[in-house]
Amino acid sequence: MITYKKTCLRLLFCFFFLAAVAQPKDPKVGLILSGGGAKGMAHVGVLKEIERAGVRIDYIGGTSMGAIVGGLYACGYSAAQLEELLLTTDLTDLINDNFDREAKSFQDKEDSERYAITLPVVEGKIKFPVSLSKGQNVYNFLVQLMHDQREVRDFSKLPIPFYCIATDLNNGEMVLLDHGFLPLAVNASSALPTLFSPVTVENRTLIDGGVSNNYPIEEMLKKKVDVIIGVDVQTSISKTKEATTFSDILVRLGSFQTEKIMSPKRAKTDIYIQPDIAEFTMLSFADQAAIIARGEQAGKNVFLQLESLAKKQIPNVTSPLKIPTSFQLDRLSFSQTPNYKRNYILGKIRLKPNTNYPFKKLREGMTNLAATQNFEPFRYTLNSENDQEVLAINLLESPHTTLFRAGAHYNDLMGAMVLVNLTQKHALLKNDEFSFDLALGDNLRYAIAYFIDKGQFWSIGFKATLDQFETDAPFVFDIDDTANVHEASRTKGLTQEHTFFVQTIFREEVILGLGITHQKNRFRTNLFDVENGRFFFADDADYYSTKGYLKVDTRDDAYFPRKGGFFDGNIDYVFSQKSPLDFGVFSPFIVGKAAMGVTLPLAKKWTLSLNTMGGFTIQNPNTPTFDFLLGGYGNAPLLNYQPFVGLPQQHTGADSFVKGEMIVDYEFIPNHHAALKIHAGVVSDDIFANGKSASTPNYFGTGLAYGLNTFAGPLEFMAAYGPQFDKLLYHVSIGWRF
Repeated sequence: MITYKKTCLRLLFCFFFLAAVAQPKDPKVGLILSGGGAKGMAHVGVLKEIERAGVRIDYIGGTSMGAIVGGLYACGYSAAQLEELLLTTDLTDLINDNFDREAKSFQDKEDSERYAITLPVVEGKIKFPVSLSKGQNVYNFLVQLMHDQREVRDFSKLPIPFYCIATDLNNGEMVLLDHGFLPLAVNASSALPTLFSPVTVENRTLIDGGVSNNYPIEEMLKKKVDVIIGVDVQTSISKTKEATTFSDILVRLGSFQTEKIMSPKRAKTDIYIQPDIAEFTMLSFADQAAIIARGEQAGKNVFLQLESLAKKQIPNVTSPLKIPTSFQLDRLSFSQTPNYKRNYILGKIRLKPNTNYPFKKLREGMTNLAATQNFEPFRYTLNSENDQEVLAINLLESPHTTLFRAGAHYNDLMGAMVLVNLTQKHALLKNDEFSFDLALGDNLRYAIAYFIDKGQFWSIGFKATLDQFETDAPFVFDIDDTANVHEASRTKGLTQEHTFFVQTIFREEVILGLGITHQKNRFRTNLFDVENGRFFFADDADYYSTKGYLKVDTRDDAYFPRKGGFFDGNIDYVFSQKSPLDFGVFSPFIVGKAAMGVTLPLAKKWTLSLNTMGGFTIQNPNTPTFDFLLGGYGNAPLLNYQPFVGLPQQHTGADSFVKGEMIVDYEFIPNHHAALKIHAGVVSDDIFANGKSASTPNYFGTGLAYGLNTFAGPLEFMAAYGPQFDKLLYHVSIGWRF
C-alpha cells in the first residue's frame, strides 16, 4: 500500500514537473498586422491597448499598412507617437504626392498652376498613368522616421525583429523582405496597385504584399514564438453590406476569397483581433481618429487576455524613439543619366556634402527632382559607409519625353478658353524643352517656348506669344489736330511678343533674368475715319526693348496662401518703334512695374494678405497702349493690365499707378474660402514725379468672394463695389489662369 502511494506521488510530481517545464516562464510573442489600406490605421489603436496591458512584443510581421505601422513600431516608436503622427499629418497630400509649392522650381510652379492634367504621349497616343501617385512623399516620410536604424540591414537586429511581405509584379510570387534598407522594404510592401507605383528592390519589381499574402502568419510560425497575436483589418463576409452595386459585388467577391484563406490562419492565431471597421474603405485616410478609435475598442475587447499574457512575461522597459529632425551629409552620389548631368541634378536637389541638413531640405530636394517628371519613380538611401554619411540616389530617366497637357479658364476679358499643350523634352539638346500652348475660345491665343536648363548655371530660353481680346479701355484721340476729342468705347487688341532671355535661379525661390524683346501691338478702335475709309488705331507698331526681371516666391499657394511672400518686378527699356502710323518723333522710354506681398496666418483658418503694386513710365510714349489700365479681376498677366475689384475691365488708366491690397481669408471648410478683398489706389500721370506719389488714393474697391480650390484651379465668385463706378459688379474667374 505504501509502495503504491509512493508511486502515485512520484507520478504526480513528474506530471507537475513536466507541465512546469512545458509552460514557458517568459513566453515570446509574435504580432501579425494585416494589410487593409487606410483601415490599417486601426493597428495603432490595438497597439495602444497592447501597451496598456503590458505585453512585450518579440517579433512583428506585417503587410501593406501593417508593414508601415509594424516597421515603425519595430524601430522603437510608441503607439502614442504613431497616433500623433497619423493625426497631425495630412495623409491626403502625403499619398497624392502633393509637393510643397515652395520646393518646386519656378517652371514647375507655373506648369502646376496652368495645366489641370499632364499625360505622357507614347507612339502618338495619350497614355494614362498606371498609378495615381509615385509614392515619393510616403518614401521621404519613411526615410526620416526610420533614419536612426539606417545601418541595420538584417531586420532581426531591429529593436523588435521584423519582416514584411511584398509581391513580385512579374510572376505574382510572395516576397519575404527581412533584410536590406528598411524604408525601401516597407515602401515596397505598401505599394498598393493603381494607388502607388511599383518599387524596385534588388532588381525585382514589387507591389503591395496584400496581393500574395495579406496575413503572413506562416512566416511568424517559423520564428518559434510561443504566442501569436493577430490584428486583421480585412473585411469579412459577415461584415460586408448587401451587394447592390458593382463595387459592392467586387468587395463581396473579395470577401469570399479572404474568408477562404483566413479560416485556417485564424485557427493558428492565439489572440485574434478584428476591429469593427467595415464602414470604412481602403482610402478613408481622412478618418484617422475614428479608425484608430475602432482599433482601440477592439483591443479593449481582448484586454483581459492581453493582461494575462503580460503577467507571464518579463517586462521590457524602453524609452520611446525621438523623431529625427536632421541628418549629416558627407557624400552625395547618384546614377548617371544620358541627358541630365551632374550640374542639372545638383541644381535641383540643392544639397552639398559636409553639411548637416534638416530633413525638410531633403524632402524639398527630392520633391524638386521628382516634380520635373524627367525621371521614373526613384528611391534613395541614407547609408553610413566608412564613417561617412552617404546619400545615394538611384535615377532612371523617364522614357516619356512627350507630354500632353490641358487646362480650362474663364474670365471677363478673355471669356471661356480651353488650353491644350504639347511639350517635347530633348527636342534639340539633352537638357532642353520645347512647349506649345494653344488656347481655344472666343479669341485664339498661343505661346511657344524653348528652354535650355543649365541647372546651377545661366539657362537660356526663347518665348513667343500671341494674345487677342476685346476691351473697353478708354483710348482717347485728338483727331486731325482739332479741338474734337473722341473716346473709343470698344477696342480689338492683338499683341505679340518674342523674347530671348537668359536667367539663373537661386534656391528655386529667386529667379533673375535678362532679355531682349520684340513686341507687336495692334489695337483697332471702333472709331471710323470716314475720310480715309478705315478705323482708327490706338496702336499699330513694332517695339524693341531690353528687359530685366527679378522674381521671388515663397508662398505655399499662389491663390489661397497661408504663409509666405512674393516679389515680381521687371523693367523694360524700349529703344525702337516701327509703325505705318504717324506717331510723331519717337523717343526711347522706360516702363517699370513691381508687385510684392506677404501672407500671415492669423488663426487656424484665418489668414491676412497685404500686397502692394506699382508701375511707372519714364518719358511718356506716344501711344496709350503702354498705360497701366486698372479694373476687373481674374485675368492672367497681360501687358500692363492690373486687377481692381469694384471696377469694370480696364476702366481707368494712366502712365503710372500705385495700388494697395488687403485680403482677409477664412477657410471655413477644407478648400472652401470666404474672403474680404479691399483695394485702394492712385492712378494718374507722373505720380512718381513732383511728389505726387504721396497723393490720396483716388480709387477704392471692396469685394466679398467665395473661392474653391480644385485640381483644375481656383473657382472664384465675387460681388464688388467701388464708389467711383458706383454700381455693384460681379467678378467671375474659373480655373487656372493662362
